[in-house]
Amino acid sequence: MINSGRNIVLMLVGVVMVAALVGASQGGADAEKPNPKPATTATASPLAWAEVLEQNPDPKVVTDADFLKRITETKLPWRVKDKASGIEMLLVPPGKFVMGMSPGDTEAVEMEKLFAEKFPQLKYSERPAHEVTITKAFYLGRTEVTQEQWMKVMGVNPSHFQKSNNSERERVIAKYIEEGLTKQEAQEKAGAESPNKLLTASNPVETVSWNDCERFCAKTGMKLPTEAQWEYACRAGVRKPRYGELGQIAWYVANSASTTHPVAQKASNALGFYDMFGNVWEWTNDWYEGDYYKSCADGVVDPTGPARSELSSRSKRGGDWLNVSYSCRASLRSRSWPGVITSLVGFRVARTAD
Repeated sequence: MINSGRNIVLMLVGVVMVAALVGASQGGADAEKPNPKPATTATASPLAWAEVLEQNPDPKVVTDADFLKRITETKLPWRVKDKASGIEMLLVPPGKFVMGMSPGDTEAVEMEKLFAEKFPQLKYSERPAHEVTITKAFYLGRTEVTQEQWMKVMGVNPSHFQKSNNSERERVIAKYIEEGLTKQEAQEKAGAESPNKLLTASNPVETVSWNDCERFCAKTGMKLPTEAQWEYACRAGVRKPRYGELGQIAWYVANSASTTHPVAQKASNALGFYDMFGNVWEWTNDWYEGDYYKSCADGVVDPTGPARSELSSRSKRGGDWLNVSYSCRASLRSRSWPGVITSLVGFRVARTAD
């Protein structure tokens, strides 16, 4: 009995010691426990039409400190993707800027003189420069609308500059014929397994009229930017004619090799937008009047352009792959009839922040 009692005591002591050792190895009941990693939850988008890619602006992209601060203050997502089209858009905050001829822009003066001599009916002028107040934040396409994005919404590609790669498909067809299929069977099988690749999918869509762009916008809930919104986003705080050295920021006559190029290959501006100059002209929502700025001299708030156009024309901005340098300036204004289509003109979309 004594031995049995002694054995029970020893067993109990052993259990207590093992428990103590286990407790010590795990930090013990009273030991400080490491803080668990915070649960990661997807950022809920306040925009029903968009997927949020980045909530806060990236200072490596938005390099203008004032814009960086104002974008953050809106508390709206900075970088989003439109669900209907896959278009990436960046937020442009409210603010003020000077629209029209940049100080010391001799090219603007020369343009005005040329039009006065050759095309007086256009009443062309980039003057007077005037203060514009943008009261509401808006989203703007980070790039021009691409052929791929257009096809996703509209189903067809109207672009002049489109090219497919058939070499891989032809190789597959030859392989199936060697394996005993007829040419027709091989083509059908290759068509299902190896569809043509559009090499120009990332090039801007062109050969689209203003009316065509309106149809695209109606399908996606987008809109064309006003001239004021376009120039505000293009300048990104810069009063100079351009936001960088032209060859570094644009595809134009000197470097385009007479064709459009994939978007976002050149340097962006201080808000992160690509190809604001060159590649293709960009339709805006405004009617065009060459002397419209005369009515804006005292400053304007959220301007939407003239109520009508004597020339029945809509405004376009930014220049194209065939233009010389004077057409690739922030204040340059151009025009075309809404039904005109050309390989020089495409567009960029905008959307209100709601």
